[in-house]
Amino acid sequence: MPVVVWLPAVSAVLLLGFSVSHATAAEELLVLAVLVGALVSGHALMRARALRAQAEGDASRLREEAELRSRIGDCEQRRKSLAEFAQLAAHVAHEVRNPLNAIMLNGELLEEEMRRCHCDVTTEGAALLASIQREAERLQHLTDEYLAFARPPRPNSGFHSLNAIVDSLAHLVREEAARLGVTVETRMSRGHPCAVFDPDQMTQGALNLVRNALQAMPDGGRLVLETAVLERGAVSLSVEDTGPGIPDDRRCQVFEPFYTTKPAGTGLGLPLVAHIVRDHGGEIDFQNVPGGGAKFTMVLPAPAGDTGPCSCGAPVPGSAAAEVRS
Repeated sequence: MPVVVWLPAVSAVLLLGFSVSHATAAEELLVLAVLVGALVSGHALMRARALRAQAEGDASRLREEAELRSRIGDCEQRRKSLAEFAQLAAHVAHEVRNPLNAIMLNGELLEEEMRRCHCDVTTEGAALLASIQREAERLQHLTDEYLAFARPPRPNSGFHSLNAIVDSLAHLVREEAARLGVTVETRMSRGHPCAVFDPDQMTQGALNLVRNALQAMPDGGRLVLETAVLERGAVSLSVEDTGPGIPDDRRCQVFEPFYTTKPAGTGLGLPLVAHIVRDHGGEIDFQNVPGGGAKFTMVLPAPAGDTGPCSCGAPVPGSAAAEVRS
């Protein structure tokens, strides 16, 4: 109990006892007046304290609401800016694709024509033609990435296995990884990690994570592709590397569109993965691995009810909970 409550009350009791035993009538009236004044003062102090606390609480809530409105306004402005930029990027990418396809086609025709006529092609000429084709292919990849981010297709979902995604992806990137000195390992769950998703989009998302991991290991390392059935009924596909990991000051920017630390990067690879996963009702997260490296995990909700048979890829031999292949 606050001092402003019990101190006047105790004083009142003591003074009342003293006045009853020793005081005259006039003194008793004076004591009673003092007691009433003390009680009124205590009540006023309590009231003032409560009002001050309420005012401070109201001011704090107003500040929090103002900060929240400011953040919401900033997010809305950023969303509008990103939407406008995405529309512009989609328009530019669409307009660039046609002449770019013509450049690539004419480059291939020129190469065939040079072989057919047995022209005396210098090494420098062949290198220039190869450079044109290589840069045209790079531009085509960039335009495809911008279009995929600006106008993502709706998922054509079915009941599929994440093991099958990992199996095909490992075969797809193994040769590229070998050139970089990276060993590819697969750890596929035996618990049937099946979910409802678009296999093409999920493969594209996983491939973006793999490319990001390979770029983090230019001097070699280990790439681990893993599937799992989680306790809460969801399934997951993880991509782990032995690169430098994600710096703490960049963790909040990893999935931001157009943010990249690579000189030739677009900053759309990881945001596109996040969009694909969330479009399937899932979540994506990452963590740094002790000893070095990063691990990105895509989590998809398990389907409710009986959705029919799911082909979980090739049988996984062994008595362990997962197969490891390198």
